[in-house]
Amino acid sequence: MEITLNYKTGKKFLTKIGQHEIAVDLSVEHGGDDSAPNPSDYFLVSLTSCIGFYVLGYCENVGLDPTGMRIVIRADKETNPSRLDNIGLDIHLPAAEVGKRREAVLNVARKCVIHNTIKHSAGITIDLKTG
Repeated sequence: MEITLNYKTGKKFLTKIGQHEIAVDLSVEHGGDDSAPNPSDYFLVSLTSCIGFYVLGYCENVGLDPTGMRIVIRADKETNPSRLDNIGLDIHLPAAEVGKRREAVLNVARKCVIHNTIKHSAGITIDLKTG
């Protein structure tokens, strides 16, 4: 998998993912125009949507009604080092009769690729190329 981030102007970047483009910007208080979500927002969206797809798949496989499903995510912004912490998610399945499947839904949510990448501290290598 390869994703390319290209600088545009100000604090704006355009990300190329296959045939898709996603804009990234910073808030006005951080020098941007707030014309697009910031990187931390996308990180949380990635986690939330990954869990959503896993839960949806489980609901479809066992016959739970996913109508109205929503996932709310919260996180604290920390410093030294700058990071997100205390990430919490609430999965809402208002139309599903979850009953004894509550733990199964939570276990499926915890199998999400993004969740496991965070939980198992993915190795990250950063290099600089010039010229």
